[in-house]
Amino acid sequence: MVNWSTDSLTVPAGYETPPFPSLRWPTSNTFETYNYLYYKSDVWKFTLYWTMIMYAGFYGVAALWAALMGRKLVQGGITVGVYLAVGGAMAFLSGSIVGAILALVYSAGSFIMSTWIPFVWGVVQIFTLVMSSYSMSSIVL
Repeated sequence: MVNWSTDSLTVPAGYETPPFPSLRWPTSNTFETYNYLYYKSDVWKFTLYWTMIMYAGFYGVAALWAALMGRKLVQGGITVGVYLAVGGAMAFLSGSIVGAILALVYSAGSFIMSTWIPFVWGVVQIFTLVMSSYSMSSIVL
């Protein structure tokens, strides 16, 4: 069982988990603790949140497009609901798995994580989803 409360890192005195999204550009001259995540649970949460935001955006646009093409109000509402439910379930599962793996890998290496890394992994997951939705991508790859 994974112990999410302790890490092998030494957390700076007075450190508080940065508020979501905390996408500040890390400067090379100063070490600011609000740009970094130290706890595994924070890495998991940030990755999960970004993944859910990315999936909601892409599945939301696809759901609206499908509803507009259907031209029936009831059918369009059901379509949007199904798209968002499936997208939400996929986002939760994917974000949880990737977040847990990132947290464990960074913790095993005693690394601290920039708040940008969970954002980037959310984008990577969406690009992978979009790329895998094309049937020709499996032939090219």
